[in-house]
Amino acid sequence: MSQPEKILTIADSITVGELAEALNLPVTQLVGELFKNGIVATINQRIDFETAQIIVEELKIAVQLRRKEVNSAPVQHLHKPSAKASLRPPIVAVMGHVDHGKTTLLDTILGMKTVASEAGGITQHISAYQTKRGDRVITLLDTPGHEAFAALRQHGAVLTDVVVIVVAADDGVMPQTVEAIKFARNANAKIVVAINKIDKEGANIDRVKAQLASEYQLNPEEWGGDTIMVPISAKTGENIDKLLDMVLLVADMEELKADTDVPAEGLVIEAHMEKGRGSVVNLLVEQGQLKPSHFLVAGTSYGKVRTLANFRGEALKLAGPSTPVTVTGFKELPQFGDVFTVVKNEKIARAQVEQAKIEAERQAASTNVTGADLLKMMTQKHDSEEFDVIVKADVQGSLASVMDSLRLVDTGGAIDLRIIGSGVGNINESDVRLADSSDAIIYGFNVEIPPAVKRLASRDHVRVRTYKVIYELLDDARKNMEALLSPEVVETEVGVLEVKGVFRTMRDEVICGGEVISGKVAPNLLVRVKRGGEQLAEVEVANVQRQQQEAKEVFEGEMCGLSLRTQKKLQLAIGDTLEFFTRELVRRTLN
Repeated sequence: MSQPEKILTIADSITVGELAEALNLPVTQLVGELFKNGIVATINQRIDFETAQIIVEELKIAVQLRRKEVNSAPVQHLHKPSAKASLRPPIVAVMGHVDHGKTTLLDTILGMKTVASEAGGITQHISAYQTKRGDRVITLLDTPGHEAFAALRQHGAVLTDVVVIVVAADDGVMPQTVEAIKFARNANAKIVVAINKIDKEGANIDRVKAQLASEYQLNPEEWGGDTIMVPISAKTGENIDKLLDMVLLVADMEELKADTDVPAEGLVIEAHMEKGRGSVVNLLVEQGQLKPSHFLVAGTSYGKVRTLANFRGEALKLAGPSTPVTVTGFKELPQFGDVFTVVKNEKIARAQVEQAKIEAERQAASTNVTGADLLKMMTQKHDSEEFDVIVKADVQGSLASVMDSLRLVDTGGAIDLRIIGSGVGNINESDVRLADSSDAIIYGFNVEIPPAVKRLASRDHVRVRTYKVIYELLDDARKNMEALLSPEVVETEVGVLEVKGVFRTMRDEVICGGEVISGKVAPNLLVRVKRGGEQLAEVEVANVQRQQQEAKEVFEGEMCGLSLRTQKKLQLAIGDTLEFFTRELVRRTLN
């Protein structure tokens, strides 16, 4: 009697390591089987259900795979304010082009000094603060301006009620300004324009207003429009109070409200690991009141609030709507942009996270190796070069931005960039070992490499690059990818000659004469010998003579004699055409 097949139930996707464990196989055997079918996969690479089935059949394992049934949970939405909701502080995102003064404006409002400490003078995280204007509280978000941080800016707009778009009066509307306008409109946030740097030479306030009005339909109130524009100097503080008053005026028109007697919920702004504290997560509370000991669920992570602090690091007993806070206690780092909610106990938190992980696996199947990919790779040759990287960053938001920016580098299909590992925190020995086994480069963004890890990387010749400015990291990645491109052969046409006479023919040399009918002729040029449009041979000019003397160049309309080097005997004839050209290898670059 034959042994019945073992039934193995898996979700829509599974990592190579998990599948190997479930099949009781060495992971190297499974990786090898994928490799034989044209897929270079790591232990953490996800494959979908169909791919797993194909591999099990290829290995002839007596296992029947079944798909795990999942109850699709409805998408979670933030709580809608009830009729009893009370007024809450406005949440204001400060957005705009890099170096237009967003962080300097916040420094002036808050009395802080952060610009000097920012790498490259560029904000590279979303930061949240609170300030007071009279007896009113305003929550402020600082968003990055560099093009690589588009995802962060988009989340910044989604989080907010009012977007203050900072435009430098001496520079005008720039690409990230336009992007900020688009994000704000997509998020249905009200726009207030702060025309900054009015104290600088070359400042032209009216030009900025005209540009915004004519090209982006932001018409100033004083010109009959409905967009508030305030000329300011973030450096001197001029008109900053007026800007805050205008923000509060716009907020009052919106009647922003929230409930405090409901379970707290909001959004994850940033998350990172910190020695001695574990996961440190910045949240923005949107409804309810968050307190220490509350159980939180955010995406596929959960935890119990161990400490609760405001943006200055001061301990809080509770945090109400529109309050940015820092909490510790999450078991794993939540993702930047996740919705967080408070639940009654740890059991409920675990159950919700388990469900969220199954949903995440289902979604991940569409972005990793699929059965269709595998079948395609089994029948097609893979011609592009591969560039494997491991990315480590200080916080989740930056990690997402670096990875997104790397994927957006245009290689024209010539380079296949693969992120084989990523994470938040310093570069560790596991990263080095993974890079060593896959010949990958480790990119660290705002993280460190401990001395012991640096020694290991040096010993194993693993390339590790750490950066504090994102565009420097992207430039390095681009250069490394360009180095993988095979050089391009470039031919340049130089001249054409018509043969008028053939004087001597030898096995490896032909001496002839003729008239240059276009361009020029010179020694060491390559020559295509053509007769009636058909190419007979490719030879090289050894020597050029004009009036029985050696010449460096002979130009159009002139007669000359030539000595041509050839690999085999060439029967040249009067009337043949010689096309002179150069050929060189040119290093290719990415777009």
